[in-house]
Amino acid sequence: MLYDVDWSGADDMKHNAKTGPAALGALHRTKRPRKPQKKAVKDGPNSIDMRLKVSDILDALPFYVMLIDEQHHILQANRAVQTQLGVNVKDIIAKYCPTVIHGLDEPWYACPLEEAAKKGQPVEREALDRQSGRWVRSAIYPTGKSTADGRRIFFHTVSDITDRKQAEEQLRTSREELRDLSLHLESVREEERTNLAREIHDELGSLLTGLKIELSWLAKRTSREQGLLQAKVKSMYELVDEAIQTVKRISTELRPGVLDDLGLSAAIEWQSQELERRTEIKFEFTSSPKDIVPDRDRSTAIFRICQEALTNVVRHADATNVKVTLKEETGRIILRISDNGRGIEQKHLSDPKAFGLIGMRERASFWGGEVKIKGTPGRGTVVAVTIPLGSRENLNAKNTNCR
Repeated sequence: MLYDVDWSGADDMKHNAKTGPAALGALHRTKRPRKPQKKAVKDGPNSIDMRLKVSDILDALPFYVMLIDEQHHILQANRAVQTQLGVNVKDIIAKYCPTVIHGLDEPWYACPLEEAAKKGQPVEREALDRQSGRWVRSAIYPTGKSTADGRRIFFHTVSDITDRKQAEEQLRTSREELRDLSLHLESVREEERTNLAREIHDELGSLLTGLKIELSWLAKRTSREQGLLQAKVKSMYELVDEAIQTVKRISTELRPGVLDDLGLSAAIEWQSQELERRTEIKFEFTSSPKDIVPDRDRSTAIFRICQEALTNVVRHADATNVKVTLKEETGRIILRISDNGRGIEQKHLSDPKAFGLIGMRERASFWGGEVKIKGTPGRGTVVAVTIPLGSRENLNAKNTNCR
């Protein structure tokens, strides 16, 4: 049975001379003769045939366009259906759409028709057509019209998006590879920092300690009459002391020994105390439980994120108080840093040159976590970091949505 469905709408309306301004309700009439209008060249190379039907436009589209009823029966279809399926449009009218398109005797598992019919709203879905192995975008749009026997009519489009999905998958894979490379380089850098900190602390620290001992021996053997020499020895002794403290500071900043020896909670507490000692900012740190000690790599990532966030507070926030909390909940670690400073602006959060913020997000993302930053003007900034404790392989498997 061929359904008489009009695709053209009002496209066949002919021009009527009465549809001038006066006929359409113009407020003022005029008796002045109209100026002769230039007639458009109907068949010129730049002319547009306004009698073009909607069906002609739909036939020009490269994807399936159909009208279907609420029982999945095809009422009309464009030329793409005929061309790509190798069937005559007249032969599929009133046929079951899932059979025609997907070769199924029941509704396609991702067909949005039922949801669109229930909600009375457009529904769009992207899914893998298991029959063909291709990704498709299926969309259903209610028309508000019905067939002669009362069945609702829906506008249905089906387009092949396999190329786009493959490009997205390649991009996702490329990002994962870059993230893996970034973590590898970061791991190498952390290892180099650890080795360098150890060398500086052990080798240079030992030399300076030996020099201090020698100066102490020299000071004891210098008489009081040699006042100038004693003053010089004392000055050198103080310089060596200062050099030893500098060596300790540099080695600690390269790789805090407390992170490896006592764990994440102790390391963050130490960092907070160090910044409070050097600045006029009051830091408050709490940990629940008291000692949180995840694996070494995850501890390093969380500590470096915290270190970057606290450094940003000191440099840019103009804050006087900072609260740092570290919690371990079921399957995840949560770090929260809040200050009472000026509040970070949105433009800074999305700045492509804000490498510190980008680095924080990348570190968390590698472990399947996230970093959320919210600033309120004049009321401070809150940085919330969540890192899952599961294995990274399982986290990646959960995050995969295009396999």
